[in-house]
Amino acid sequence: MFGGNRSGKTTGGLVEFLFHMTGIYPKWYPKESRFDGPVKGRIGAQDFQKGVGEVIIPGIEEWLDMSLVAKKIRNPLGIPVKWILKTGSAFDILTYEQSTEQYEGWKGHVAWFDEPPPREKYIATLRGLVDYGGRNWLTLTPLTQPWIYDEIYTKSDGKKKFVVTMDIRDNSVEKGGYLSEQAIKEFEEELTADEKEARIHGRFMHLSGLIYKQFDPQIHICEPPKIKKDWTKYFCIDPHPRTPVACLWLAVDPQGNHWIYDELWLKNMDLEQVAHCIHAQEGDNIPRFRFIDPAMDKDNALFDNSNVRTELTKHGIYCQRANNDKNLGKSRIEHALKPKYVHTYNTEIPQLRVSRSCPQTIYEFGHFIWGERKHDSGMTEKNEAKKANDHFMDCLRYIYNADPHYVSPEEETDEIVYEGEYVKYPVQREVSPYHKLVEGPAGRF
Repeated sequence: MFGGNRSGKTTGGLVEFLFHMTGIYPKWYPKESRFDGPVKGRIGAQDFQKGVGEVIIPGIEEWLDMSLVAKKIRNPLGIPVKWILKTGSAFDILTYEQSTEQYEGWKGHVAWFDEPPPREKYIATLRGLVDYGGRNWLTLTPLTQPWIYDEIYTKSDGKKKFVVTMDIRDNSVEKGGYLSEQAIKEFEEELTADEKEARIHGRFMHLSGLIYKQFDPQIHICEPPKIKKDWTKYFCIDPHPRTPVACLWLAVDPQGNHWIYDELWLKNMDLEQVAHCIHAQEGDNIPRFRFIDPAMDKDNALFDNSNVRTELTKHGIYCQRANNDKNLGKSRIEHALKPKYVHTYNTEIPQLRVSRSCPQTIYEFGHFIWGERKHDSGMTEKNEAKKANDHFMDCLRYIYNADPHYVSPEEETDEIVYEGEYVKYPVQREVSPYHKLVEGPAGRF
């Protein structure tokens, strides 16, 4: 449960924890998620003084019937860190200040982490849940620990991992909560724009400089789509000599929906090997359009007076030089990411979705950020993308610069951009899975 400050997330996590510890479940609670008999639990919190002393303990005392408590064991600070109930259930409270070794060797049924835990402490606790097929949950304002975004938030599938994002106004008086709008506004005025992302809206603060802020894993990540042969497919390759080669596939269906359905991230390969991998990945699913980073189409880039594009052509990968307009591609991607109301489904659906089987593309959507440039005046400006986590984002931009759209089989033609103009040719199909070379105004492409 990712939430802004005072959104009610800690109370939700605590009440969930006490359901299991007491065995007192509300009628609506799923029977398959309940435990029979004594339960062993663990709570993880930021520190003893504030996280435990000022948040967890007062919460337990408010929500737990103290007549159910058989024994409390306190630490040297006088804080009760071991609780034993009359039902036989027991739980302990640890903090992230403690060593990881103190998290090891535990076995239990449930674990609750309030605020972001360090990864090694989280994993040590998960090991202890294996014996009982236990479950865990986290309630946090995402200010720190960006690993949670990569390993939990973006991998939410609604089944094994389920994510809820809460805004501070979800706990407002207007929505049946406790916070007045005036109090929220006074708090909001004290925050920077970056702090508002996490403390007000429950979004990850470490992604405050994100370029595609519209990208939401909950609506843009989908199960692998079943790509049909008549869909219009686009491919782009971004090869570099010192970093892995990025390959991206996007399909447009007859309804105009865009699907990123496949990717390759190829390390330590020459161009012939790269071409073979692309052919193997595609099989009979040959893209209608192919593009390449325009920097790879420079004259005499390779020792034999060829370049990367012409070298790939020798191995059956025929690419057009992509349009490198940064603002055009970015604008079109943002438009495709924006959810729109669809009457058929009575909900908002974005035009662009990404298959869960494209982890590197998903990762870059969540880490493609603005770079900082300082002026002589000391002012900092963010108007250029940071040259990191951008290979698949570049591929996607090159595809969107070509305005991806559905082309029905009846109207198919080969379109090749040459010196800024589209040149159209009738499609030529072959028995082999490789595209046929096309004669263009300046020779063979």
